[in-house]
Amino acid sequence: MEPLTVKCGGHITLIFSIWKDARLARFQGSRGAGFNVIDGVEVTLEHTGTNQAPSPRIISQGSSLDEAPKDVENGVFEVDVTAMDGTKIEHSLSLYSDLFEALRDSRLVKREDSFSLSVVLSLPVSQGFGMSAAGLVAVARAFHAHTRVGRDDQYLRIAHRIERMHSGGLGDVLGIAAGGVELRTEAGAPGSGGQAVGFEASQPVLLVWKPDEARHTSNYIDDQQWQLSISAAGEKAVRTLRLNDWGPNAWSDLMLQSRTFAQASKLMEEPARSALNSKVMDQLRALNLHSRVYVRLCMLGVSLAVLPRRLEEPLTDSEVTTISQALQSLGLGVKATMIG
Repeated sequence: MEPLTVKCGGHITLIFSIWKDARLARFQGSRGAGFNVIDGVEVTLEHTGTNQAPSPRIISQGSSLDEAPKDVENGVFEVDVTAMDGTKIEHSLSLYSDLFEALRDSRLVKREDSFSLSVVLSLPVSQGFGMSAAGLVAVARAFHAHTRVGRDDQYLRIAHRIERMHSGGLGDVLGIAAGGVELRTEAGAPGSGGQAVGFEASQPVLLVWKPDEARHTSNYIDDQQWQLSISAAGEKAVRTLRLNDWGPNAWSDLMLQSRTFAQASKLMEEPARSALNSKVMDQLRALNLHSRVYVRLCMLGVSLAVLPRRLEEPLTDSEVTTISQALQSLGLGVKATMIG
């Protein structure tokens, strides 16, 4: 069988609350809102072989065949993960190995089958771009395409559970499942408590980050004070967003609520985030493009998104290039992408 290649874009959370106390991981997650992008993770899965059941042994001449159990040996799973700068990432290997074991335990993948997996990232990790979720979803869907066993939501639930095991993003898998610009109205895994709606908005956007800074989600969701301030602000924002239909007309409301959330949760007050936001805003004013865009924090990195102020007036290629070059000259990481 030919290798399978599957892509999954990243997910950016703008607003969220923390729901992590449920005993079962499929009911953990977050309510909130954000958007998906087309850039993220590309995986290539290759089936490299199948272990055969051992042949029965002849105990002695003229005797019957040995009736001992004939279980096949487990297949081998080899993983290679490459960061966006071309370097190898070792700390992510267990993420994908745990997913593989969970798929085998669920009998969605045969134990005797061996696979080789290549994972290539096009966005940085630990910057609020949902790389662990995008990788898990891409790999899960690659296995689904290979086996053609089960339903998509089964694979997504397992991806969600593995991300929770690794203290990764609370609602990224659910947000990816919804697609586009999404509102997560109930916490949990797709098809198992989690509920979300999304609308399409094929818009050019820029993701910006401070290369020497990174944040892991667990630093916040496992801290009681952060839990309280984030969840209070997130729940209030989601309640407001749920009052109206979720569609392109909700864009301005999302932009307003995401700004309010960043301030009310105190996340904007962290020095690294505040400095990054000020630096980017100053540059946009110097370019006289500040009236064309919104700048919003990505949760939970030291990163932000430069977004169109009005969906009916997308950023032009020239504007995207001008902003990108100006921010890169300041030593910031920048990726021009699309909402997807």
